[in-house]
Amino acid sequence: MIMIGMALRQRVLFCVLGGALLASGCQTTSFLLKDTHPDNERFMSLWQGYNACKVASNFHSAHSEWQRLSSAAFSSPMGRKDEFVLPLPTKVRRLVSDPTNRLAVDVRAMAAACSLHAGQLALYEGRIEAARELFASVLSYQKTQKDLSPYYANRAKRFLAELDGGIAVSLNLSSPSP
Repeated sequence: MIMIGMALRQRVLFCVLGGALLASGCQTTSFLLKDTHPDNERFMSLWQGYNACKVASNFHSAHSEWQRLSSAAFSSPMGRKDEFVLPLPTKVRRLVSDPTNRLAVDVRAMAAACSLHAGQLALYEGRIEAARELFASVLSYQKTQKDLSPYYANRAKRFLAELDGGIAVSLNLSSPSP
């Protein structure tokens, strides 16, 4: 009977110690979980910038957010310059592609939409050349990024046509009549 009680105690002790070891082992990996989505903070910062651009009521605010969005959208993946590079042999390295952008939202589309809004604000404030540059930037995005939605380019073309038409009308009105 003493032998059965001793064996039972050893099993219980083994289970308790094993459970404690397992539980503490799970807690030590929490630092690894922070890096499962390293771009989350950067993306959320860009998302907040996009929202700030869309609700901006002055050109300066929208333009500064547009600059930040466009530099992030058209640089390396998510704008990261300090990316970790795997130490691979040269023959293998050429077979490995860069990681794809796996975001549900296209940062380039966010930059294009912000550009259109900033251009409209520039027009409202009388900065015609700034508006023209912002609308033209959307067209250059479309030329370089074939997968960018044509919606933004169509809107930019429409705004540029209205801008050119508005200037032509104002020039016709200001010229003396014979």
